[in-house]
Amino acid sequence: MSAAIRIYQEDGFTMVDIKDGTIVDMAQELSIYRQRQALFNQHPQHKQLAIYVGRIDGLDFSASRYACGDDFAAITEAKAMVLDNTLNRTFANIMLKMNRPAFPVYICASLQQARQRLSQHHNAEHA
Repeated sequence: MSAAIRIYQEDGFTMVDIKDGTIVDMAQELSIYRQRQALFNQHPQHKQLAIYVGRIDGLDFSASRYACGDDFAAITEAKAMVLDNTLNRTFANIMLKMNRPAFPVYICASLQQARQRLSQHHNAEHA
């Protein structure tokens, strides 16, 4: 699992780099949470501005619901998902409406757009 997902800090953002072709199930989502929690514990006074990148092959509904829940809300100020095609962006918007995350989630077409959107609406200076 660890080879499929890499989480690191970069320029005030928590980057969640998911290897192309990964199927994100509950085990993967728990791994993402644990890794993000470890980074959060280094700077607990600031919630994360997270950017998710990568072309996943599938997303388990339970994992999707968990990613929008209280555990992630405790460490997330806002999240941007970089999705490079219209079908994936549409699917992501449907999942977000169903799961109603407790923090803002932006669907973006590029990494640059994700950085800009988070910087415009949130303080990216704190990481």
